[in-house]
Amino acid sequence: MSDAVVFESVSKSFGPRSVLKDVSFTVAAGTAFVLLGRSGTGKSVTLKLIDGLLKADSGEITVDGTKITALNSAALAPTRKKMGFLFQSAALFDSISVGENVAFPLRRNTQKKDSEIRDIVKGILEKVGLGKEFDSMPSEMSGGMRKRAGLARALAMEPSILLVDEPSAGLDPITSTEIDELLIAIKTDHHATLIIVTHNMPSARRLADQMGFLDDGKLLAHGTVQEMEQSEHQLVRDFMKSKQGG
Repeated sequence: MSDAVVFESVSKSFGPRSVLKDVSFTVAAGTAFVLLGRSGTGKSVTLKLIDGLLKADSGEITVDGTKITALNSAALAPTRKKMGFLFQSAALFDSISVGENVAFPLRRNTQKKDSEIRDIVKGILEKVGLGKEFDSMPSEMSGGMRKRAGLARALAMEPSILLVDEPSAGLDPITSTEIDELLIAIKTDHHATLIIVTHNMPSARRLADQMGFLDDGKLLAHGTVQEMEQSEHQLVRDFMKSKQGG
């Protein structure tokens, strides 16, 4: 099994604040890696480093075999097209319809005809349970529907790597479970690699093949759910026992 993402001694600071300190981990292709930790420990920063939205101060990040740390935006573009990003807020454009939100990356990055794009978008919306919402506006939708629409847009370019920031945030337990099931189906049906940040332990347990736990900028522990439950670190064991959702 090949590696989809590799972090080698990666550090990142914002001014005097050190967010990641010499962090190393590997995510095998086709697996789900869930990143845990308390608020402000660098989880979302890790996702943005993988996507190239932020640059590491030191260390090396490899995505799908390409070392991205020193690449500029133009050189990074082919690798970024292999990734989808579901932001915590869904980050939809409120001024255009759900269908046009999902179509946006296809219009921007491909030469496909309008009719072909429309068919692709309709298919993706069906897949995430929004088959009738092509012409709906994001402002008319519930939080769960917006999250589904954000997921649909993240899938538009058929990414091999999907980055997911807090998929359960603001959602009720039933909707949260439905989003998790969609993510599992994407991994299974498309052999996609998932890298997920969440505080929701029931969700983390459903999704994870491997977990990592960030604390004070360091990767305190990583492994399977069972290995994390038996971690030598009390903080990790306590976190694994927590029942919080949302």
